Amino acid sequence: MDMNNEKLQKFIDAVNSEIENKVNDMLAEAEAEKKSILDEAERESQEAAEKHLNVNSKKNENRFVRDISKAELNMKKEVLQHRDELTAKVFAVVEQKIAEYRGTPKYVDMLIKKLLLIQVTEGSEIYLSPEDMKYADTLKKAIRAENVTFLPDEKIRLGGISVYNKQKGVISDKTFDLAVEEQKRIFTNSNAFAQ
Repeated sequence: MDMNNEKLQKFIDAVNSEIENKVNDMLAEAEAEKKSILDEAERESQEAAEKHLNVNSKKNENRFVRDISKAELNMKKEVLQHRDELTAKVFAVVEQKIAEYRGTPKYVDMLIKKLLLIQVTEGSEIYLSPEDMKYADTLKKAIRAENVTFLPDEKIRLGGISVYNKQKGVISDKTFDLAVEEQKRIFTNSNAFAQ
């Protein structure tokens, strides 16, 4: 029986060897499948992470650009506001100097010169600020024109004269109000506070 046992043992060993080979093959396949699945999962995870980073990066980039644009806009607003404040201060000083000038005898002389340069004709209307109407008689004598009317104009705040020539239908505006407004426009358009 020894021989039978030996054959049986060889058969069992052969079957066990074959089973072991098949188990080893199955384990190797399973290990390869596991490695493949893990590699694929890692690749997908890497892609997902990169997509997430790209999306967040673009969001952050857009937010950064938006924040920079907003800061630039706020800075420009502040500069414009400050420039407007400085312009107002400059022209407040100009208006103060004009008010001081109007209290001098030179002011009446300047009004006379302006009227003589305009060459006031008969029937003209000469507009003065209500405060300057006190000079009407002096101005009328200086121009020696008959039938000229001096009228107060509430729109003239800073002084000067405005003459309406009825014959030609022309107005000659020599008021400080107009001159100051023109200078403000030039001053602002020339960007006087730009560096």
